[in-house]
Amino acid sequence: MTKLSKILNIVLYAILAVTLVFAGLFFFGGEVEGAAYPTPIYTESFLNWGIALVIGTGVVTLLFEVVRLIINPKNARRSLVSIALIALVVFIAYSLSDATILDLPGYNGSDNVPSMLILSDTFLYTMYFLFGGSFLAIIYTEVSRMFR
Repeated sequence: MTKLSKILNIVLYAILAVTLVFAGLFFFGGEVEGAAYPTPIYTESFLNWGIALVIGTGVVTLLFEVVRLIINPKNARRSLVSIALIALVVFIAYSLSDATILDLPGYNGSDNVPSMLILSDTFLYTMYFLFGGSFLAIIYTEVSRMFR
């Protein structure tokens, strides 16, 4: 085992431990007093941790992609095609998004506005497309192995 893989394992276990702590606080940390519905106290912290993980993953992915482009410029075309395909998926998801204000009785928050609704729809459709694509890729891989 190399020194880098040991460091990465330690980082992985540290992230897992922090995630377990946040999950424990979310599920067993109590509920907000006087709320209309059962609301865990640490909901915002749990969501912020999830956001931090997503942002960190995106930053690391982009950083390694840029480093890979610099180290091996011959593969730049393949990387740029991949980025263009992801941009196309996000554009299609954005095009499918709906900005219709939702009728939510009892909700007085500031997130029921067209910009937030379009953003959330774009994220959801993008995840649906990526999940479907990964599912189809798994099926294709397994079926193509049977014919080899």
